[in-house]
Amino acid sequence: MVYKFRLISDEIRDFVRDIELLSDQTFYDFHRALTHNLHYDKSQIASFFISNNEWEKLVEITLFDMSEDEKRVVHVMDKTHLDDFFNKPKERLLYIFDFFNERLFFIELISIQEREKGIAYPRFTYEKGKPPRQLIMDVNPFEDLNFEE
Repeated sequence: MVYKFRLISDEIRDFVRDIELLSDQTFYDFHRALTHNLHYDKSQIASFFISNNEWEKLVEITLFDMSEDEKRVVHVMDKTHLDDFFNKPKERLLYIFDFFNERLFFIELISIQEREKGIAYPRFTYEKGKPPRQLIMDVNPFEDLNFEE
């Protein structure tokens, strides 16, 4: 099956991307397609979060396992398939692309359809607007602190 997702940003009103992936592709395939299409640095930390209808984070799918707790279940992008979490339209997830500033895209599964022969997936089927910058580095986290005695 082919999952068609719509990606939007709360930072740039006219930014939209529609991407199709095979249901058995991984979240890492999704991440790589996004970083390539958006011209983002793929070495930056990123995570997907399965969310509810109110966009609240439920389950994290990480780029790599950083957990020290061996009993904790960790979902890693390259070992987690889309169909592990998705099975019907309107299901949602978040993609955090600027981890330190908690900037993200809102993503919704908009349709599930049959695979087309001769088509390579993932593929973008609709693109509008420029994406937000990947990282905001010109913010000084100490600017509001007063170190004078």
